[in-house]
Amino acid sequence: MKKHSKEQIEATANAIMQHFIPKNTEEKGFSFHFTIPPSSNYKVCYEKNEQAGWVLVSYEADEQS
Repeated sequence: MKKHSKEQIEATANAIMQHFIPKNTEEKGFSFHFTIPPSSNYKVCYEKNEQAGWVLVSYEADEQS
Protein backbone atom coordinates (compact mmCIF):
# COMPACT_ATOMS: atom_id res chain seq x y z
CA MET A 1 0.00 0.00 0.00
CA LYS A 2 1.35 3.41 -0.95
CA LYS A 3 1.98 5.71 1.98
CA HIS A 4 0.76 9.26 1.52
CA SER A 5 2.37 12.33 3.03
CA LYS A 6 0.77 14.26 5.88
CA GLU A 7 0.12 17.06 3.39
CA GLN A 8 -1.71 14.74 0.97
CA ILE A 9 -3.85 13.26 3.73
CA GLU A 10 -4.65 16.69 5.20
CA ALA A 11 -5.50 18.20 1.81
CA THR A 12 -7.84 15.31 0.98
CA ALA A 13 -9.50 15.38 4.40
CA ASN A 14 -9.95 19.17 4.29
CA ALA A 15 -11.52 18.91 0.83
CA ILE A 16 -14.30 16.61 2.06
CA MET A 17 -14.62 17.49 5.77
CA GLN A 18 -17.56 19.85 5.21
CA HIS A 19 -19.73 16.76 4.62
CA PHE A 20 -18.95 15.44 8.12
CA ILE A 21 -19.21 18.54 10.34
CA PRO A 22 -21.71 17.86 13.14
CA LYS A 23 -25.01 19.71 12.90
CA ASN A 24 -24.97 20.26 16.67
CA THR A 25 -22.99 23.50 17.14
CA GLU A 26 -22.04 22.42 20.69
CA GLU A 27 -19.90 19.55 19.37
CA LYS A 28 -16.16 20.01 19.97
CA GLY A 29 -14.84 17.30 17.65
CA PHE A 30 -15.59 14.73 14.98
CA SER A 31 -13.83 12.05 12.96
CA PHE A 32 -14.37 10.19 9.71
CA HIS A 33 -12.82 7.57 7.47
CA PHE A 34 -11.96 8.00 3.79
CA THR A 35 -10.01 6.31 1.00
CA ILE A 36 -7.35 7.70 -1.28
CA PRO A 37 -7.60 5.50 -4.40
CA PRO A 38 -6.91 2.83 -5.11
CA SER A 39 -6.84 1.38 -1.59
CA SER A 40 -5.31 3.63 1.09
CA ASN A 41 -7.75 4.09 3.97
CA TYR A 42 -7.40 6.75 6.65
CA LYS A 43 -9.20 7.99 9.75
CA VAL A 44 -8.92 11.69 10.61
CA CYS A 45 -9.97 13.62 13.72
CA TYR A 46 -10.93 17.28 13.86
CA GLU A 47 -11.41 19.57 16.84
CA LYS A 48 -12.94 23.03 17.08
CA ASN A 49 -10.36 25.75 17.77
CA GLU A 50 -10.82 28.98 19.76
CA GLN A 51 -12.06 30.79 16.63
CA ALA A 52 -14.77 28.12 16.15
CA GLY A 53 -12.96 26.71 13.12
CA TRP A 54 -12.30 23.01 12.56
CA VAL A 55 -8.66 21.89 12.69
CA LEU A 56 -7.19 18.49 11.80
CA VAL A 57 -5.59 17.17 14.99
CA SER A 58 -4.71 13.60 14.06
CA TYR A 59 -4.80 10.96 11.36
CA GLU A 60 -4.03 7.29 11.12
CA ALA A 61 -3.81 4.71 8.37
CA ASP A 62 -6.40 1.95 8.42
CA GLU A 63 -4.32 -1.12 7.67
CA GLN A 64 -7.31 -3.44 7.31
CA SER A 65 -7.72 -2.74 3.59
